[in-house]
Amino acid sequence: MNIKSIIKLTDVKTLVAGIIPVILGSTYSKYAFGKINILYFVLLLIAIMLIQSATNMINDYFDFKSGADDGKEGKEKALVSGEITPKEVLFIIFTYQIIALSIGVFLAHETSYYILLVAAFGEFISIAYAFGPYPISYTPVGEVVSGVTMGIGITTTVIFIQSGIFSLNTLLVAIPTTIFIGTILLSNNLSDIKEDKKVGRRTLPVLTIMLVIIHIYPISVLVAVILLFPYKSILKFLSYEKGSTTKGRTMGMIAQVGLKYHLGIFIGLLIAIKIS
Repeated sequence: MNIKSIIKLTDVKTLVAGIIPVILGSTYSKYAFGKINILYFVLLLIAIMLIQSATNMINDYFDFKSGADDGKEGKEKALVSGEITPKEVLFIIFTYQIIALSIGVFLAHETSYYILLVAAFGEFISIAYAFGPYPISYTPVGEVVSGVTMGIGITTTVIFIQSGIFSLNTLLVAIPTTIFIGTILLSNNLSDIKEDKKVGRRTLPVLTIMLVIIHIYPISVLVAVILLFPYKSILKFLSYEKGSTTKGRTMGMIAQVGLKYHLGIFIGLLIAIKIS
């Protein structure tokens, strides 16, 4: 076992789905309620990355045990290549979960013990997504469950930890992120996605306009999103046929749309915080 093998198991490219809600929730808490705790922010980032990494490892472990990874190249899967043993993977999963749980208990002690209930539910979804005779990831609602759990669940929980507030506004803030996470997971599981273009072409900008109109986001957010939105990537996305051979390209473009959209949100909120 070495660092390279652990990083391969972690599947670093998927961590953005957990990091974005933490940054969004903390930034929005500062903008809307004037509250942000940097220690909480750092601990939340660590906990989310550990949980996401553990979930990826659980998925790899049971795919390996069930034979689902048979035939895949070793360079893609650390377990398949023999770089790491199943027992070592279980040890890492257990270690990550214990550290994440410890962070959760500390944050709950500092804020509200209701956080532990939310964390327990999130942990259940995390395990059920990849484990059991009928994993959530294998069902038609896998992307929906993950999108809601990570998008709405993490974002609203982070805002609550930072500010002590849960409201309709904090729920609405999380909806675009939920759609982004659900879509990028969907693109990973399907080879021909005709509806993905809606996320880049219509859904995210339209939702941003709505959130500005009802005064949840400041106008600076809309300006930043319009300026930073990757229009060329959308045109490229629409220019080719989707299939199993283009899945990586499709995921990359959807990720770029989501990342630049959220970058616009962060910059817009920071501008509003600075001038307020």
